[in-house]
Amino acid sequence: MNRTLLLMFVVLLFLYTTGFEADRYITVTTHNRLKFALNRGGHDASLQINKELLAEGEIVFTKVSARRAFEMALQNNLQLGSDGTPLAGSLLSGAPVVVFEDYIDDSTPGVSFPFSYVHESEQILKVLKGPAVIYKVKVKLPRHHALSYEGDVYKTVIYEYRFD
Repeated sequence: MNRTLLLMFVVLLFLYTTGFEADRYITVTTHNRLKFALNRGGHDASLQINKELLAEGEIVFTKVSARRAFEMALQNNLQLGSDGTPLAGSLLSGAPVVVFEDYIDDSTPGVSFPFSYVHESEQILKVLKGPAVIYKVKVKLPRHHALSYEGDVYKTVIYEYRFD
């Protein structure tokens, strides 16, 4: 009887830890996929520049096009529908929300590169060596285990044209 109870305890402990490890794997995969999607989105957004001003040697972002390119990259890389909600089979449980965006370029008043970018409310501190697009996105993590983190994660991407 003691051995049966011990065996049942060991099997339950094994199932519990396996479930916890599977949830940890899904969480890490979600973090990685989100970061890769943000990097691709930041890259796509940084390519949306004013061509006329580029001919004059200035990099100035077209903000509406940049935001649209960023959202399309998230949609394509995170398996999101046209309204931003996750499609079936996506790792996300909720739509990503862009909570902060900023564009530092040659048209920004008082900026010369390198530029010390500080936005304390968003906890973003970075020395920019050229024009940059900055996005911060909030995503609700999927929860598959009772002890999983239930809440949102925030990821920031800064994509810049470096003048090194």
